[in-house]
Amino acid sequence: MVPWAALLVLLLQPVPGTAPDTAHVSPPAAVPGPWSDFAWPTEAGRIVTSTFGEYRPSHFHAGIDISSGDVQGYGVFASRSGYVSRIRISPTGYGKILYVRHADGFTTTYAHLSRFSPALDARAAAEQEKLGRYPVDIACSPGEFPVRRGDLIAHTGETGAASPHLHFEVRDPAGDPVNPFLAPALRVHDDIPPTITRIAVSPLGPDGTVDGAHESRVYRVQPARRSAHIADPIVITGRAGFALESRDRIPGSRFRNGVYARTLEIDGKEVYGERLDRTPWNETHEIELCYEHGLPGRGRFARLYVDSPNHLSFYTPRFPEAGIIDCAALREGEHPFRIVSADFSGNSAEVTGTLVVSRVPAGSAERKGDTLALRLFSPADVARIEIAAQNFPGGSGGRVLRAPSAGFPGTFLLPLNGSERGPLCVTLVNRWGTRSHPIVLPGLRQAESRIPAIHVSCEEGEDYVRVHVTAEASLPSPPEVTVREGANRSTVVMDAAGPLEYEGWFTPREEYRGARCITARCTAGAARSSDSARVDIEPVLPGTSGEVAFDGGRLLVRYDSLSVLRTLFLRVDRSEGEGGPVYALGPEGTVLGSGLLVTIRPEGEDAHRGLFVRTGRTWQFIGGRERGTACTGRVTGRLGDVTLIADSTAPALLGISVARRAGRGPEVTVRFRDDISGVEYDDLKMYIDGNLVIPEIDGRRRRAVYQAHDVPGRGPHRLTVRLADRMGNSKTTERQFVLP
Repeated sequence: MVPWAALLVLLLQPVPGTAPDTAHVSPPAAVPGPWSDFAWPTEAGRIVTSTFGEYRPSHFHAGIDISSGDVQGYGVFASRSGYVSRIRISPTGYGKILYVRHADGFTTTYAHLSRFSPALDARAAAEQEKLGRYPVDIACSPGEFPVRRGDLIAHTGETGAASPHLHFEVRDPAGDPVNPFLAPALRVHDDIPPTITRIAVSPLGPDGTVDGAHESRVYRVQPARRSAHIADPIVITGRAGFALESRDRIPGSRFRNGVYARTLEIDGKEVYGERLDRTPWNETHEIELCYEHGLPGRGRFARLYVDSPNHLSFYTPRFPEAGIIDCAALREGEHPFRIVSADFSGNSAEVTGTLVVSRVPAGSAERKGDTLALRLFSPADVARIEIAAQNFPGGSGGRVLRAPSAGFPGTFLLPLNGSERGPLCVTLVNRWGTRSHPIVLPGLRQAESRIPAIHVSCEEGEDYVRVHVTAEASLPSPPEVTVREGANRSTVVMDAAGPLEYEGWFTPREEYRGARCITARCTAGAARSSDSARVDIEPVLPGTSGEVAFDGGRLLVRYDSLSVLRTLFLRVDRSEGEGGPVYALGPEGTVLGSGLLVTIRPEGEDAHRGLFVRTGRTWQFIGGRERGTACTGRVTGRLGDVTLIADSTAPALLGISVARRAGRGPEVTVRFRDDISGVEYDDLKMYIDGNLVIPEIDGRRRRAVYQAHDVPGRGPHRLTVRLADRMGNSKTTERQFVLP
């Protein structure tokens, strides 16, 4: 019986089974399927609160969420004819879910159910009694539970979920989720366009810049407009990629949804597009390749370029690195861009602007007595020359030479004034404001016998190492930097980043494992200054297997042929946490394939420690003891921090209540909590008078509820509850209750 409080929801919806308004629906993409014979799967209404392909931590949203107005108990019907192939019950995730297999190999799924049809409920209860636990996963034969389109198979609920709704999926014969909106009967009316709130542009590589900086820039967009324009040009060098923050909404829902399609055009030509018609099930964690992480401010930015390699198939054009802007392949100057965000119904929003492809101006300078000899490699590209006279340790003065109408000559001499007899910084600037690396020149009276101390530091990127050299005073010449990788030695080209700073970068060699020694030297006559740094890198190559030990063997990382998507230059930094060492696996945020198997050996003999990983703010348990006191678990998704955390405390039993309702058996509710490794739901046991009973377990709300079907006799009864966590700590509690 549907509660009266939900009638408003029904009144506002089209009648279930009627054809939706498809006036704005775009033509289905080329995903073959039986799209003509689907039916709407529930009587709860036609409000969709989450759409296909939306971002979820470590996976794509594999279906659509249909609102039930915060009410449980609406009928759920088979969307197509077939048979129930799987019944699954879990305290978390999908909760109670049914899988219906169809004759053509497609499958529809129905999740977060409150209960199944009577026959399916009986089958699930029998399996629970047989196994003595709440979670079950039952494979059914084709003849066991056949269904026809429109048959009642379950009722909506909130098992495993935050609020009542129906999660509905369509999967192809390979098991990959496909967009339910591809079926006309599963579409809903939508006349609300998406909104674009911000775009971002990120340098891709050590030599890329955006508006002169080696970091991402975020640009705000007026979200109230379907068409917005960014007034200021965006200037890039090297390689760069766009990203988009955009959300959508469907009529009747207060929730913000992901969008169906995104495109990027440069010079009127589409260079990147995506349509979320199908996502991979086995590689669903590769969703992390589709989003930028760590951009300034809150929000989630979808990349408008292909981060290769990956196994995702919804890109157009479909080739590696589609959408990446490579300045070497484009003419210098202005290029109009257009970004479009669209929903399945064809409603769209766009933002336009100007992208400037800029070349870094290049040249040389040297001091010749009281003159400065300048050579410009491309004189027409130089709009001004900045000469800064440094007066160390602080303060500076300088002048700016602007290009005459005919432009600078290729070579010329510039007289220096009295204030420019000390160290100088010469910087070339083009018409887009792109600056060259400073050309640093020593002062006329700088003594060769006085070379200031220098310091080396390294910043590790995903596939390169950036080297920084700083000096305590100006240097007579750029430092010489070499990298030693075993018997191999290479030179790092260093460019000035300021009067006292130089930077360069190198790509580690894939065939060498171990420490890289970076040495910087600066010499002038007999004077010398040097410093060195060490970077420990262990390359992990796709298609290979092996193991790497760190920290004297306390940390062991094992990998196989599927562990990584591309070469991983694995680094480990150790810090001290509250309970022992914390190992930061880097580069931080790297997206993995099947993941890395990590083992940590505790320094003591404490057996009550588990292995935990952190990729955001919270620690998650991934493994217990193996090989004595060592703990092993698999790090999946993205790289992060790993550590051992002590857990010798059993789950806490917060309360037990017994409610009696007329004509029914008692309802027993148990509330529990375990904030460290988490409850092991297979081991949650409940007994009444020594007889095992199977309660409904709600992992999200941390409670177990048993509704007795038979009324026990009057008088006292004994309730026994056993709780265990994933570390094996357990607690058994007994209570007595009396039935009048």
